[in-house]
Amino acid sequence: MTSDLSAPTPPAAASPDPVVRRVQERYRRLLAEGADPHEWPYAWRTELNRGGFRAVDFLMREIVETGKCIGCASCLTICPTDVFDYEDERPVDTRTEACVYCVLCAEVCPVLRPVDKDLPRMLHFREPELDEGYGVYSYGMYVRATDAEILARGQDGGMVSALIIHGLETGTLGGAVLGDVLPDNNQIGKHTLAMTRPEVLSCAASRYTYSPNTIALQEAMRRDVKPLAVVGVPCQVDGVRLQQNSSIRLEMANWYRDNISLVVGLFCSEAFTHESIIKLGEMVDVAPERIENINIKGKVIIRLDDGEILTASLKKYRDFARPACLYCLDYSVENADLAAGGIGLDGWTYTLVRTEEGHRALQAAIDDGWLETRPLADEPRGEFLLNKLSAGKKANRPLPAQMPTLQERDELGWLDPKTFYTKGPGAPPPEDGEGGET
Repeated sequence: MTSDLSAPTPPAAASPDPVVRRVQERYRRLLAEGADPHEWPYAWRTELNRGGFRAVDFLMREIVETGKCIGCASCLTICPTDVFDYEDERPVDTRTEACVYCVLCAEVCPVLRPVDKDLPRMLHFREPELDEGYGVYSYGMYVRATDAEILARGQDGGMVSALIIHGLETGTLGGAVLGDVLPDNNQIGKHTLAMTRPEVLSCAASRYTYSPNTIALQEAMRRDVKPLAVVGVPCQVDGVRLQQNSSIRLEMANWYRDNISLVVGLFCSEAFTHESIIKLGEMVDVAPERIENINIKGKVIIRLDDGEILTASLKKYRDFARPACLYCLDYSVENADLAAGGIGLDGWTYTLVRTEEGHRALQAAIDDGWLETRPLADEPRGEFLLNKLSAGKKANRPLPAQMPTLQERDELGWLDPKTFYTKGPGAPPPEDGEGGET
């Protein structure tokens, strides 16, 4: 089967509401005509002068019903009237009649549009503003916690856990939005508002299923917990930045802009479905509940509840990647204050400082002896991997709104987000005289 993947995808089902239908048509026309992506929000913002419209219907039809929703929960946490619930990693418009036509849910969706051009002014990137293909940053280093408990509980150095606990104990943070795990399954994530050292340590280490961390923003706002740190993967970070930088200055957006003081991004190639834990257990012939920890280092490294270490094929495990992860072009969390991941030097966190806020938080923890550092030159493979993985997320990919729907991808028989645009249906044809990739 062939498909013209360079063209905008077919329109979503038309809404019976004439205003919503008008917004849909305007939005699809902007995409089809090749308008500057930063002009796409005109499709819904123009309705503000006419009293707004039921943006929840537009969002559900254009993004959720087409399978393009990435599950970042920005629409849910920005909604002032609690229109949405969150089920199976996507918003559900349970209380549509509560919509007050504020348009915020469309405004903060990172699939509908890219972040605004003026975002760098809000972020205050730190000089020198280097850009080597994985976003603007000032400097990088390998970092790890000096506290033995944090180091043991964390993953790849425990830098993020140490940074957050340092902020809580010194008073520069009031709380942190993190991901914990379900009581009966330590590989399935849940959102958490952490305000103490034990709560942060409960969230330490990585999970490779999707954790909707940012849902905890609702609790933080309700309890007025501030200053607030948010830790998340690239799609979640972009959603937070859209919330903070929204041109629609309503109370919800104002609270996020004023009270989220630190955003820590976690490098991410893709997350995996909940089913993947069962499949991983089958791959290594153990009960899935025995899987204590998962780490990915070119292969899947599994630590069991008795400490035994097993490995599995990453290529086979990737069959269970979340299809939603196709709609992401950012491995290195380019809009975070600090970006971090377990690449390069074993037992250390590869850390990029992007903004002044990130620099202040990191250096304070270093100065107080909570963190120790090593130069990136100690293990050059880290930068090599960062370049490679960042480039791979962007290779040949259009913006998410221009990508095929989930149904179209299913019909093409290729749901793997890692390879759809490199050797799958979205890959460019081989040049004359060259064979295709095998």
